[in-house]
Amino acid sequence: MRTVPIWGSLFLLLATAGISRAQVKTQVVYDTTDANSTAVVTVLIKQMAAHPKAFTLVNNPDDQQLAVLADCYRTTVNDPYSCYYIASKQLGVNQALLGGAVVVKPTAQEAADALLASIAADISERWNNLDHKMLVNELETCLALTESSCAVPDPLVPELKAKSINLSQYLRKKPAK
Repeated sequence: MRTVPIWGSLFLLLATAGISRAQVKTQVVYDTTDANSTAVVTVLIKQMAAHPKAFTLVNNPDDQQLAVLADCYRTTVNDPYSCYYIASKQLGVNQALLGGAVVVKPTAQEAADALLASIAADISERWNNLDHKMLVNELETCLALTESSCAVPDPLVPELKAKSINLSQYLRKKPAK
């Protein structure tokens, strides 16, 4: 069956990213009134739901760690599915682009397989690195908006050696993005 190599790749990629022991709380958003999107995305959702050790599907945006927006198009029933997705990682109130792709496949199953493989690749390549970048951006936003100091997010305290910092101090100790 075609999906075996994809599932093997999915879990290898997630394990590489350090995600194997944790479920990624995922919300998938698509146009439920569009037959093409529904044909592909329902298969994608079933694939994610079939692997609860990797994905936990949620409906509440406040609960999500991963938001996936997907859409598909085809002009006639003989045309291939042309689909795209955009995935973003949520960390508290911050959100960052995790990845996206366009796939063109002849069947809904193949399109869903390709979307899932690409989402898994995005997770494995960027998931762990985004937290630091998002926390640095959060701190820099605070510093840009105030003339006093800002609380340093806990994971950045060891790097900046401060629990509170002002812009001048930050510019001297600036963490790597």
